[in-house]
Amino acid sequence: MNNAFISASVVAALALAAAGNAQAQSVTLKLGLVNIDPQSSASAVSGPFTPADALSLKVQSKSTLFFSAATPINAQWEAELALGVPPTHDVSLVVLNPAAVPGSVAAMNGALAAKVRQVAPTLFANYKFGDGNSQIRPFVGFGINYTRFDKTESTSVNDAVNGGPTTIKLTDSVGPAAQLGISAKLGGPWSITGVWSTARVKTKMTTNTLGIERTADIVFHPSVFTVALGYSF
Repeated sequence: MNNAFISASVVAALALAAAGNAQAQSVTLKLGLVNIDPQSSASAVSGPFTPADALSLKVQSKSTLFFSAATPINAQWEAELALGVPPTHDVSLVVLNPAAVPGSVAAMNGALAAKVRQVAPTLFANYKFGDGNSQIRPFVGFGINYTRFDKTESTSVNDAVNGGPTTIKLTDSVGPAAQLGISAKLGGPWSITGVWSTARVKTKMTTNTLGIERTADIVFHPSVFTVALGYSF
């Protein structure tokens, strides 16, 4: 785990603690399920022995366990640190120009080329409509997302396309995030929340095959849907 990830996590935790201490308010812990549709857009893979504008990739959707901690700043605002069990996404090969590559490679279009895990803590400031006595409270949040890609794995398909055993690295990303949601009280300390969120995520992928490096730029506009049960104390 690199220093940037540690710093982002520490700053987020301190922000939540400071908000909670300043207001001496409750903390709400949420646990649920989240579906992440990366909606990735990748440039063509470029590098030695690689036809121009011939190959790209697509990151597939994944569901995982979600959890967060939120604490009030005042009657309308709260700070929330959204986390989750880091999902491992399948990455599919996209053949942009079948005529530019051998038939054996063209036939691999859509095949599983790699797997990559993402760790993406996000710190939100949420504006909650209504008041503390409201049964249902819609909210909108703005914040910052940090995404780290690790535990990458190249499949036999990707190794074959690249010409040998291949390693994959992706750069970290820091960008703005936003969410829209609604929470409803269930009685006592319990509540339920539904949220749609997104973030701006950019990374550069570099593959290395026997010393030959190839690159592609990837931009994500993820569409993330979450349903979570909350407990306030």
